[in-house]
Amino acid sequence: MKSWKKPTDEMVDKTLKLVKKGTGSRYFFSRLKNPLWIQPLVERGYFRSPPSKIKYFDEDSDDVYVQYPSWPELQYLKNMSRDVPDEVINVVLDLPPVDNPSVYSEILEIALQLDGEQSVKLKPKILESIDIDYQFLPHRYGDLLAHWTSENQTSAALELVKFALAPQPEDEQKRRKENTADPDILGETLLDPSPQIPSRTYRGIMSKGVRPLAEKEPYAVARLLIDTAANMIHLRTHRQDLDQEIDSSEIWYERLDGLDTGYEAPDTTLVQTLTFACEQVYEKSPDSVVALDKVLRNQQWKVFTRLRQHLYAQYPNEQTKPWIRELILKHEDYNRWEHHYEFQQMIRRACDHFGTSLLTEAERAQIFDTILGGPPKTDFQRWRGDKFTEEDFEQRQRAFHRKQFKPFESVLFGKYATYFQELEDNATDPISEEDYSPIKTMSGRVSNRSPRPPKDLASLTDEELLSYINEWDKKEFFSEGDSLVEIDIEGLAGAFQTVFTESIIPDANRLRFWMENRARIERPIYVRMMINGMQAEIKDKNFDRLAEWLAFGEWVLSHPDQDDYGLSEESREKPNWHNPRRVVGDLIEVCLKEDINAPISARGQLAKLLEMLCTQFDSRLDLDKRVFLNRNDSYAEGINNTRSRALETLVRFGFWLRRHDSASEALEVTMIIEQRFALQTEYPLTLPEYAVLGRSYPWICGLNEVWAAKHKSDFFPQDQLAKWLAAFSSFVCYSSPFEPIFEILQDDFNFALQHLDDFKKRDAPGKEPIDILGQHLFDYYLWEMYPLRESVGSNDSCTLIEQFYQRTDGNREYWANLFNYVDQILGDTNEQLDKEIKDRIIAFFEWRLEVEEPCELRQFAFWMQANCLDAKWRLEAYSKVLAVCEGESASIRLKTLSEMIPDHTAKVLECFAKLTNKIKNNDIYIAAEDAKIILKAGLESSDESVRQNAAQAHENLLREGRFDLLDLDD
Repeated sequence: MKSWKKPTDEMVDKTLKLVKKGTGSRYFFSRLKNPLWIQPLVERGYFRSPPSKIKYFDEDSDDVYVQYPSWPELQYLKNMSRDVPDEVINVVLDLPPVDNPSVYSEILEIALQLDGEQSVKLKPKILESIDIDYQFLPHRYGDLLAHWTSENQTSAALELVKFALAPQPEDEQKRRKENTADPDILGETLLDPSPQIPSRTYRGIMSKGVRPLAEKEPYAVARLLIDTAANMIHLRTHRQDLDQEIDSSEIWYERLDGLDTGYEAPDTTLVQTLTFACEQVYEKSPDSVVALDKVLRNQQWKVFTRLRQHLYAQYPNEQTKPWIRELILKHEDYNRWEHHYEFQQMIRRACDHFGTSLLTEAERAQIFDTILGGPPKTDFQRWRGDKFTEEDFEQRQRAFHRKQFKPFESVLFGKYATYFQELEDNATDPISEEDYSPIKTMSGRVSNRSPRPPKDLASLTDEELLSYINEWDKKEFFSEGDSLVEIDIEGLAGAFQTVFTESIIPDANRLRFWMENRARIERPIYVRMMINGMQAEIKDKNFDRLAEWLAFGEWVLSHPDQDDYGLSEESREKPNWHNPRRVVGDLIEVCLKEDINAPISARGQLAKLLEMLCTQFDSRLDLDKRVFLNRNDSYAEGINNTRSRALETLVRFGFWLRRHDSASEALEVTMIIEQRFALQTEYPLTLPEYAVLGRSYPWICGLNEVWAAKHKSDFFPQDQLAKWLAAFSSFVCYSSPFEPIFEILQDDFNFALQHLDDFKKRDAPGKEPIDILGQHLFDYYLWEMYPLRESVGSNDSCTLIEQFYQRTDGNREYWANLFNYVDQILGDTNEQLDKEIKDRIIAFFEWRLEVEEPCELRQFAFWMQANCLDAKWRLEAYSKVLAVCEGESASIRLKTLSEMIPDHTAKVLECFAKLTNKIKNNDIYIAAEDAKIILKAGLESSDESVRQNAAQAHENLLREGRFDLLDLDD
């Protein structure tokens, strides 16, 4: 075996007969050093059947165990990989897929032993391994990324990063998509997506593999990680909040920068690595800074704004100066919320760097006066409750002013500088950057605890328990490890809920006592806990006492909502019934859920409760006390208030009736809404209620289209612009296009276009309402609800989509966003389109091409991937786009171009030549694998013009330093 002499067939057959399975096989293949055995083994099928994982049942423990058998033959290939790498690679690539991660682990080891160009040939098998096991394999991905990066195989490394770090829950995406139109899950909460890779391994991949790759390819890595982070936030965000830019980044990502300490969660590690990659763009690829900034601006989540602030703080220069000014001048919460960490850091460093040239004296004065106008006293009063004092508020106000002025310290002037110095002189502790949230505190968490455990409370008689919860009113604090424990009424209420659920409800006599003596419960918080216990019963589909629970809810609603900062649900003297009233609404929602589906016998009681909730006084709505929201979003306000939220529950009630009786007209729904529309109603509809009704209009049409059409002007009152804006913007932003509704609301779409400036002023969440309006109008055009454009006439005779473009001409980003929306539709469409739809899409493209707006046409990405459109047309269109645009990202389309080579070589090379003509400083990402396919086909063509285009493209790429494309046969 020591000789590399070619073995004869007789020798091979004889030796293999002697090799036994198990240890004999492992021993033989681990010590076989002759590479000339590879071919004989291949011929005898030794590499055809890698072992699968084995599951077996342990009768003693009743557990199922999994084994991952090793494969000795692969150990031999690993030993031979340095001597005959090409042969080993060919054998490995021919291996069939298998569910055994042990096999792929050996393949990863082989890839690590090969030099870069050979190693990346195993990329298909490496990527195949990603779907096999997220626990066993990924610990070597970091090493492989580092290896490929050091060997200048950055294209392959980027692809591995893209696949390995992608979030997992495709089923969640599917469910979210399927449930978009389901009114019964409007309040459902999705679980956070789990990372595909264990936390420790994830951190290893980032530190060992992705960071070194970012040092070589900073822009490409940053783009990839931006997409990954945005997707992770998207998947972990409830679909109801998807368009609201709610990402809770202050909690999930407390710090954007810094090295991972080994304890951070994967999402934190991801964002820290993304920050590092972006910093590398500023350090090593300054020509890509503008492109990176544009990508970050286009992301909807707050964390990307924080990242921009961080980058501007690290790199204050003449390029970032206008961006810094923009963020400072557009900030609206100087008088309301303390600066976030990155924002104050950006302000301080920019002021120190630029001095008074950053902001004019007038601009600074306006900001400083705004700061002095805060914080809102009402917020502090609501927070402190009956403990509020003017002295406390004055202290809070001075501390707030000091923290808000601190970042501007170097550019303060006049009375502002004098006041700030006074605050500094009277302060005992200096302000540091760590004093700005989000910060990582060392004091631990605060937990509430009952003075007596549930077991002790359950042992009391009902009379004793009632007396105890009424009279106990103490508060104690003590430390427990890293936590602060507070013994208080909230903790006692939680223990009482446990007793009520586990001990009182199952006991008919005890339950009767609490139902009969409910008026003796002096603190409303305990009533709320009782309703929570009732909800638990309903969730378990125990409807025996449902009528009793709903009667209890009616009693709760007999207590009015009140406006008094001194009221509290924990108080005996000044009880606040706001929260118990709200959980009555929650109780109703549970009854109406499709998987619960309370019996139809509850119809009358549920309708009575909903009527009370929808028509009674609501202090936050009727006194306009919207102090907790940090944006003017009527729908977000609506779903966070009891009465307006009840309107949404009312619609669910209608669909609950339909599940019990498909012919039901749901008269209770229309009757209650008509009460709210009535002129003589005691409490007129507020903007949040209009927003909820506008959002719910499609569902109401589904219940009773004739009634909904008749009352259209009540839902969308054009003669009361503020109410119409609240309703229609919520309808547009939170519902999908639907043909029958367009026929009803066509006049409102036209009205929206006539008032587009007002429409824009609505601070709706997520995408701007104007963008979403354009998307609706395009969908209706696509469905032939109206033509693309009128051939003659004034603006008044223009079609809706023509009006949209005319009225947004001053901000053509709206054009780009709509063109990108069409992009995405086509990219998601795999089926063949009807000829009529295809013709309308093509007509739309030709119309937009006539304008020759580059920012719009650059969004041509998914058009090229749209197999629903003719390939020849796509290439012709792409060629026209390239003739208009100054530069174009090719990372997606280049793959499509390479796939079109066999049937459209000439046109592909024409496009590719135009594309490479625009390359400057590698600002266009060109994947080597696809480029080689295109160039090789072009250079080998018999058509002289095709060869010329290929040669020109090749020269362009080499001129930009793409020496990885020097040898096209690699």
